[in-house]
Amino acid sequence: MYVGCDKTTRPTNFLFATFQTMKENRKNFQKDEFDYIIVDEAHHSKARTYFPTIRYFQSEFLLGLTATPDRLDGQKIEEFYGEPVYELGFVEATKRGLIAECDYRLVLDDLSQERLDEYLASNEKLSIKQLNRTLFIKKRDEEIVRLIGGYSAGVKNPKTMIFCRTITHARKIAQLMGDNAALVHKKNSDSANDRALRAFKSGEINTIISVDMLNEGVDIPDANVIVFLRNTVSPAVFYQQLGRGTRLAKGKKKVLVLDFVGNCERIKAILELKQEIDDFKLQIPVTEYSPHGAGEADSREKFTLNTATPEFQSRIIDIITLLETVRSRKEWTCEECIAAIQQLADRLGKTILSYTDYANSDIEMPVYATLQNRFGSFEAAIVAAGLQYERLSNERGRFDLEDELFAMARAYVSKLGREFLTVKNIEDNPEFPSWSTLSRQYGTIGNFNYLAGIASKKPVSRSRKKCPESRLVFDSKENIKLALSRKIEELGGSIPTTAQLEADETMPTKSQIRKFYAKYGDVYQDMGLDVGDLKKRQKYTDQEIRTEAHRIYHKLGHAPSRTEWNRYTTTCCYSTVTNRYGNYRDAIAELLSSSHN
Repeated sequence: MYVGCDKTTRPTNFLFATFQTMKENRKNFQKDEFDYIIVDEAHHSKARTYFPTIRYFQSEFLLGLTATPDRLDGQKIEEFYGEPVYELGFVEATKRGLIAECDYRLVLDDLSQERLDEYLASNEKLSIKQLNRTLFIKKRDEEIVRLIGGYSAGVKNPKTMIFCRTITHARKIAQLMGDNAALVHKKNSDSANDRALRAFKSGEINTIISVDMLNEGVDIPDANVIVFLRNTVSPAVFYQQLGRGTRLAKGKKKVLVLDFVGNCERIKAILELKQEIDDFKLQIPVTEYSPHGAGEADSREKFTLNTATPEFQSRIIDIITLLETVRSRKEWTCEECIAAIQQLADRLGKTILSYTDYANSDIEMPVYATLQNRFGSFEAAIVAAGLQYERLSNERGRFDLEDELFAMARAYVSKLGREFLTVKNIEDNPEFPSWSTLSRQYGTIGNFNYLAGIASKKPVSRSRKKCPESRLVFDSKENIKLALSRKIEELGGSIPTTAQLEADETMPTKSQIRKFYAKYGDVYQDMGLDVGDLKKRQKYTDQEIRTEAHRIYHKLGHAPSRTEWNRYTTTCCYSTVTNRYGNYRDAIAELLSSSHN
């Protein structure tokens, strides 16, 4: 094993490692160290946690394993592995009996029959978002929990996994479910998530509620009830979550799936999946010698689809017809967009419109993507209508998964036909978080482009790009030492980091210091300071780091970004945090969730 604190140093024929650990330690190995490398969850190969390691090693053979090869951003993993040498899809696995039978229930008895009839009879222009918002009446959480209990009562020893939209929503559901349920999400500490999973696996609790976790890397074969309370635009994520319940286990033949997602596209996708399974014909007899493994390909129906009420079932065709009608209607012209925006402004009695005004409109409006295509940005469309645009920080998009944020960034830059995104591009698209929010995590727009896989090279720091005239000239050792003395006094006696020098135009840069000294640390020796202090930040214990994390949090009023953390010289650098604990955001969440004296 080569993970966390368990890093073997002895020679071995087989090494098992996590990518998080190998990413930070790969250079401890020769590039040709391994003859044969297997990459699990290979659909992540282009992520920044995987990519550097895969590219570093030069093995004789490289094998990628994944259940979900189709990425949301359209990038192809075939660039690493070539064409697939073996594939087995969900439909064929279902027909072969290699996964549990699926009792899929669309819990959509909240359909507005009146609105459906109105839309079918009219030629009203709608977006799919508007259609979903008005066609399905949102259930109260109390009603959802009651229905989950009612449906799962028919399952012997129910073991339930619930996938929620947000942490706030998940907490509400957990509260209503009672003591027999636990939460897992990325703002929990690793230890809290581990405790919840152990309790679920052991049967101490029978319900686990997740937000953007448990999609992969978790094996709980006896989970037999899956509940969808969130929609996802990614088919891969849908199949990952569904797959948590389709694993076979002793005594388990069937998984109950409760889908509360009131969404026309979801209904259509499930109907198409059901039809595909029904139409699929097995070509190869299933035997114990079959290349697909043993299965139960008998005449039993492996995937049943049920709807909440007979009334809803009779209207499914109407819903699909309406969805296709909305998709096929002529797109809005620029003039029609402007007229709609002006009509909205007149109704609200405003000359300044925000994205919230637009999103909450109850009149016929073009979808956001249409405005972007016609005018270049949402703000430009508002201005073209002769109005002013008001941007509110709480209207921006949110992303709990960094991969989804980066996928949208890559799709957006491709749509714009640009080589990289600018801050203005981000600000002009309210589907992104505001740049002030992103900058706290990523620093500069150059770093964001690089980490999102848009730019091929990491940018030079902003301070080095400035014209030489923008910094003071240091033409002697005395001037350098005088400036550094002021900085040390400003920092309360701490020696500044090179990042702090680069960020301060009144300070000499490391390169300027090197003009007069052979090594950067020599200047401090010349000043009579202990050069060992430069390494002091690397020697903090876990308890000291935890204490400092809480102190910084209370001082700032929020969890510190990497840049904000580095400004505090009383503790280690953020790179030490990531080396010791892994992902920075997860590390900070764990540090802050831990109690301290």
